[in-house]
Amino acid sequence: MLTTAARDPQGTVVAAASVRHQPPPAGGRATATGLVDPAVRGRGVGSHLLDWALTAAAPAEVTVETESLTPAAERLFASRGLRQVFAKDVFRFDLGVAEPPEVPFPGGVMLAEWSRDAAGRFFAVYSAAFRDRPGFPGWSERQWVDWLTDDEEFRPDWTLLATDGQAGDVGFIGCAEGWVVQVGVRPDWRGRGLGAALVVEALTRMRAAGAREALLDVNVNNPAGALYRRLGFTPLGRRARYAAP
Repeated sequence: MLTTAARDPQGTVVAAASVRHQPPPAGGRATATGLVDPAVRGRGVGSHLLDWALTAAAPAEVTVETESLTPAAERLFASRGLRQVFAKDVFRFDLGVAEPPEVPFPGGVMLAEWSRDAAGRFFAVYSAAFRDRPGFPGWSERQWVDWLTDDEEFRPDWTLLATDGQAGDVGFIGCAEGWVVQVGVRPDWRGRGLGAALVVEALTRMRAAGAREALLDVNVNNPAGALYRRLGFTPLGRRARYAAP
């Protein structure tokens, strides 16, 4: 990994960037990312870091990632011939101020907390809920379970499977400390309020455990963003990924 940083006259780091070249079999690709202190934005620091990163990544095919996309950053990326290939909005629910709204579950729905024995059932609902979405990775059960649970902050007691007495497993929510990681509802059960009820149930459990906030991210082209706003989430920022044409 290559790194660089910018300091103010007092020696404080006010910006930094890195370039990570990927090993085989993805050799020939590199990922660049950087951060600029808001206090020094508008002074050309971001432009300098981006140009450094593009040079350091060459001749590899580079992807530029940002955790806080701004209009100025969008213009900067466009000026260097980069195009947006991915973007997610980050939302926040202030559990310290607001109680989750009341959203009832559809009649007949029961909940079960995460367990290893039920992992296959969770995975089946995940696959049904997301396989029609653009960019579906096609992971195996093991890959998805590792992605969801292989973190010390994973919360099995906030990770829930929704089951209907007649239709079977119809939805799920996965959570970690401070995060709603993923929510999925079987296509034939969308539009019944199940996703909203799962989110509210998770928020209620988080608040009861003393959590002060809950974050989640959602693809900018996912209509679920409107749902989260209705539930009381507020936009916090936008993550994005850019690449050369």
